[in-house]
Amino acid sequence: MTTYGELVAAATVGIAQRPLSVTGLPEAAAGYSTLLDSDPAASVLDAVALLDAAHRAGRLFATPISLPTPAPRDSVPELRPVAGRIVAELLRTGPVDVLADLLSAAAHAGFRAPPALLPALLWAATANAVLRDAVAAVLGERGRWLAAHQPDWLRVADSGVGPVAEDAWEAGRLAERRGWLAQLRQHDPDAARGLLAEGWVRETGDDRAELITVLADGLSAADESFLETALDDRRADVRHRAAGLLQLLPGSAFQARARARAAQALRLERRGRHRRIIASLPDEPDDTARRDGLDARPRSQGTGLKTWLLTQIIAAAPLGLWTEILRDDPRSIVALPITGDFAPDVHAGWRRAAVRQRNAEWARALLDVPVRSAAAPSDPELAAVLPQVQRQTRMVALLRRRVEEAQALAELQSCPPPWAAELGDAVLGYIAGELGSHRPAWISALLATVGRALPADGATDYVSELRRLAEDAPVTTGWPHALRRAADLVELRRRFHEELR
Repeated sequence: MTTYGELVAAATVGIAQRPLSVTGLPEAAAGYSTLLDSDPAASVLDAVALLDAAHRAGRLFATPISLPTPAPRDSVPELRPVAGRIVAELLRTGPVDVLADLLSAAAHAGFRAPPALLPALLWAATANAVLRDAVAAVLGERGRWLAAHQPDWLRVADSGVGPVAEDAWEAGRLAERRGWLAQLRQHDPDAARGLLAEGWVRETGDDRAELITVLADGLSAADESFLETALDDRRADVRHRAAGLLQLLPGSAFQARARARAAQALRLERRGRHRRIIASLPDEPDDTARRDGLDARPRSQGTGLKTWLLTQIIAAAPLGLWTEILRDDPRSIVALPITGDFAPDVHAGWRRAAVRQRNAEWARALLDVPVRSAAAPSDPELAAVLPQVQRQTRMVALLRRRVEEAQALAELQSCPPPWAAELGDAVLGYIAGELGSHRPAWISALLATVGRALPADGATDYVSELRRLAEDAPVTTGWPHALRRAADLVELRRRFHEELR
């Protein structure tokens, strides 16, 4: 019996150096030994080919293999053929964010992905986090059944919201346990918190960091004691998330401590009709302040320790404190001069607080102030706090002012699709004024966003408008190709949404 290893060794060294007579082949290839060439060298090659074919073909097991339980029957309708072909095309050519949008729209309309596309969708979502939630939403029963047979796919299925088994808390994976606890939290908040506290010390650090976020739904004073205990957790991310929840809890001891620290940081000074904010740098944090999450290590080079602490102290305080202390509305407060060149640090703290507390009034006021601190959230992050209509109205104003390209692109990408017609028209006007520019990276990024977000239907035929602009654009620039690609994406999205009706 000649083994595959012996054949490889003979072929590597050479038959002249290591003569080999192939007398027989193992397993499935054994019945084909009579086909071997009589020439020794050719017989080695024939034998290798037979063994390789046998290996790829597989073999029958001596004992029967039990088959998995068949997939449950899907009650959700499958995407229609045209929509399925569009999904297949985007899987091949992208862009993935457009594919994610269309899959989410399909799930919202009550459709699931065609079975033939499930493996490709699961592999794509495994490789790209942008797709995970959208793919999980269209898997259906068969897709979730299929995902259970491949660990990488199972992580994709877990990212979606699906049926939660009754025994998920005791026997489920983390995503299933979190889903089960979230369901309990919705109808019995005290029971969910009690169950979490009961097994808290037995949970892993990763599980504690994930499960504690469930308390954000229905957060109340009854959660305060448990969250205060979590401030002493050995895991930094658990402490950080507990502090974030306590910061949002009105009347909590955490808020009282944060208010007391912040009240020492800023005060209002009046001199006749003039007003200004006096900023005082804090001392190094004590044990209580560190427990509440103040970090004594600046996150960026060039940032002083005390100015970094000042930003954190302001960020941790309820924004309502400043209207009390500084006796005015947010827009007037952020316009006040601040002593000691501390304005960037103070504004950074207010920006962080506005994002964390989801305060649209403060966000609108702060967006009128230029960002001058690396510790401050960017304009797109702050704009994300605004209601959708206000975000798009702000974007229209920016485009009409012809803001610099980096700001325009960042703000556009922060506006979730689809855009309203007013924003779509403003974008086309902005593009028309940029057609002569030679900036390939800017053009590509701008038009990729446009193709994803312009309305696919409505009073304006954006497909025709984009193609008209492509004809007007100089052929020596990257605009014509990018505009036609954007038009094709809008047309593709239009056809897809027609199939969902």
